[in-house]
Amino acid sequence: MPLFACSVRGENFPGAMIGESKPIGFYTTRYVEATSAAAAEAAVLERLRKEPAFNVPASARSKDAKIYFDEISEISDDAPQVAGTGFTFFIMGT
Repeated sequence: MPLFACSVRGENFPGAMIGESKPIGFYTTRYVEATSAAAAEAAVLERLRKEPAFNVPASARSKDAKIYFDEISEISDDAPQVAGTGFTFFIMGT
């Protein structure tokens, strides 16, 4: 099955995720085996929803939060990969 690298950007998430009072964004890259780029996007989105960082109370969630897939690339099986965890967070507007 093909391997995909998915570069993901999130915007307008609640700062409470990282102890901030202002909305935050993030960047991350995830690797996933999938039959197509569309299937890779769906699989990564499902995995992100299960990440502990996104486990915030319903009252703290933002209706403006969005996730964008900046790039989805099929890569060779022997390409170097990281574990597929972690985020780079930033405060929106900075």
